[in-house]
Amino acid sequence: MNKEGPEICVRCGKCLPQCPSYRFFLQEGFSPRGRNFLLDREIPSQSFDFCLFCDRCAGICPYGLSFPQLYLRRAFEKKGVEYPYLEDPLPLLYLHPRGRQIFKGFDESVLKEFQSGDFYIFLSCGLKHLYPSALFIFLEKVRTLGVKPHLPGAQDCCGIPYVSLRSAKTLKRYALRKLELFSEKKPLVTFCATCYWVIKRVYPLLFEGALQAESVIELAGRTLFVTEFLRESLGLSIEFEEGPRLLYHLPCHLKSPLTSVEKGIKNKLEIEDFCCGSAKPTLWLRGFQKDFFRLWKGRLLGKSILATACTGCYLNFNLLIRRPPEVKHWMELWR
Repeated sequence: MNKEGPEICVRCGKCLPQCPSYRFFLQEGFSPRGRNFLLDREIPSQSFDFCLFCDRCAGICPYGLSFPQLYLRRAFEKKGVEYPYLEDPLPLLYLHPRGRQIFKGFDESVLKEFQSGDFYIFLSCGLKHLYPSALFIFLEKVRTLGVKPHLPGAQDCCGIPYVSLRSAKTLKRYALRKLELFSEKKPLVTFCATCYWVIKRVYPLLFEGALQAESVIELAGRTLFVTEFLRESLGLSIEFEEGPRLLYHLPCHLKSPLTSVEKGIKNKLEIEDFCCGSAKPTLWLRGFQKDFFRLWKGRLLGKSILATACTGCYLNFNLLIRRPPEVKHWMELWR
């Protein structure tokens, strides 16, 4: 993990066209280069909150600098506010009129036969309450492969809302719970790009220098995105449904230099690479996502299905657009 500070930014500007919030505001202070300048000089700016944590800057920077990583490291060093721990925050969707329409209940008793197995599945909020059919399609497909998933009960959120709120204390509770739930040294598979990013990049930042640092890094190292796991661990050639009216969206957190997921998916699919505008609650309160919508809504013309692989993207799409297209998880279209 790159531990250099914002002072090594050479202001080359390669990050500007990669940054969604810069493309929206077209102001230097809203670019990774501008934010690095402000962060280095400890100048507070509202632009920090408009960083969408997409990590696209890290992929293009000659030094691999990630503004989200630099910013969160500084934020986690401060005391911050401790918020109530919510094992499952998605029921809060009932506060949003359209959220009630997409929320699905989930009876964990159906998973009794998966209380031990060869690899873990992270039962994220999205997998439980937005696209549970993706899980059941996956379970049915792997049943014939001679491997068995392990789904521990009482799983909680990855804690992404508290990343946005910069609450290190609350976020640590979620990370420590993962160490408890997934303690055996076997792969941890996630279906959500943002959960993937939080476990692999944010948790290690959170515990730098702490007693649990080694355990958190070990957990991050064996965490795999579902398509990555199927291809590299099980040797499957994954085929998805195709058609001119079907659009596959590549979540920002699968573009991270952490993974080979993007390459594997691009070899299979015609994908659209754009940022949904993030599901950060602080930006929803400001109405940012509705304004940002104009940058990508034209990509949906003529599409009947929009497939993504991220809980935040799935939420944004469902809350911002009216059908068609219908929003699905990639794995719901696995042939």
